Amino acid sequence: MRKTFILLAALMMGFATLVSAQKPFAGTIKMHQSITGTDDPNILSQGERDWDVTVWGNYTKTVQNIQEGFGIIAITNGDAGNVLTVLDIMGMGKYYMEIPADKIKEKNKTVKWDYANTGEKMTIAGYECDKINATVTDLETDESQTLVIFVSTAVNPNAEINFAEYPGLAGFPLRTEVKTDVEGTEVTVVQEATELKANKKLKVVDFMLPSDAQDIKTNPELMKMLGMGGDEEEE
Repeated sequence: MRKTFILLAALMMGFATLVSAQKPFAGTIKMHQSITGTDDPNILSQGERDWDVTVWGNYTKTVQNIQEGFGIIAITNGDAGNVLTVLDIMGMGKYYMEIPADKIKEKNKTVKWDYANTGEKMTIAGYECDKINATVTDLETDESQTLVIFVSTAVNPNAEINFAEYPGLAGFPLRTEVKTDVEGTEVTVVQEATELKANKKLKVVDFMLPSDAQDIKTNPELMKMLGMGGDEEEE
């Protein structure tokens, strides 16, 4: 009887551990961008913007209003490795472009990403993140750029979710810091999550193309307006 009780207790302990293990986040992440390193109000105002990212498994959907009457929806599928970009243009409708997995893999061959975990931590929107120093090198020119990424493995522990933007990086980025030059002034562009709102009702259908979106190749005039031609929209 005692052996049976010990075995049952061990099984229950294992089940409790499995249940208590935090599942990857599913829901919407509110993101905010700001600029630091300058007091110039014109530069600061240019950098301020907000957008939403919906996450479910290795899927993401980013919705941004670029300006009045023009929005962009970017859908990434980390399992299949492809990206869909939908342009929502007032008075014209929705048009999409697809970057297939082979194109993304080919493009990733021209750059090298190196990630170094600093051991530092930061809590962002209630989630503990690891500070990663990243270096991206253009293998064709040998030019490199550094940036700081704070990733949460509680939101998503996989590298697949970052295949398009940060290939090989495990964990979901909740904050990035990139130094850049704006009008002759070196500033840091900071993108950070401000809120994570869970949604257990999300399904794969939520990451499909809008039913009213048309292939942008059906509108050569729009492609010309956007400076696209040939295979450029897939590069």
